[in-house]
Amino acid sequence: MSKQRTRTEVKTAIDVSETAERKRGRPQAAQGTDLKLALLRSAIDLFAERGFDGVSLSNVAEKAGADKGLSRYYFGSKEALWIAAMEHLADCFASDLNKALVVRTATQTEALKALIRAFITASARWPQVSRVIVHDGAKHSDRSDFLQRHLVVPFYTALKDLITGAKSEGTLPNVSDRTIFFMITHGGSFPMALPILTNAIEGGDIRSSDALENHSEAIIELLFSKA
Repeated sequence: MSKQRTRTEVKTAIDVSETAERKRGRPQAAQGTDLKLALLRSAIDLFAERGFDGVSLSNVAEKAGADKGLSRYYFGSKEALWIAAMEHLADCFASDLNKALVVRTATQTEALKALIRAFITASARWPQVSRVIVHDGAKHSDRSDFLQRHLVVPFYTALKDLITGAKSEGTLPNVSDRTIFFMITHGGSFPMALPILTNAIEGGDIRSSDALENHSEAIIELLFSKA
């Protein structure tokens, strides 16, 4: 059966170097674009590693190889930088998820399986998503509200429709949609977000293509085998 690749139009993830030439003063247009992207990527890594409270604008500029004043020049405040970094991370994650999404048939069950595989692939590419959720989603704040609105709820909505459809096809057990959602998202992504702990257990490097494929198929088998 031919494979049909399903995609959604989203912003393309842009790979940028983690280093940028140090310049003082107002950057030129092309240089400024590169520096801004370098700052965003550095901010994503640092916020995922340390959480919002453990990062300063100077830390981000230093990691990006930029003058420390440029973080404030481009983003104004750490709060604004965090929002911009999370928006960029969400766009990159969505882009890679869509690239990996291949639906083989029109059934809701196969569409859900395809989305699980694509989610795990994108989670391996962007483990920062799970790490940020752990750091800044654990207590009530503007940041946890942002993560809920921009990362958790949209994906839950997409999964819930497919979960409902798969249940109607008799391929999923009749258990809580929320439980199934967290089995997919937490079970699917956190092994890649914590590779040191994961790889201490037999099964090979979780970031390898074979281990990721095995992980995806195991999640699918556990969810659908007892319907």
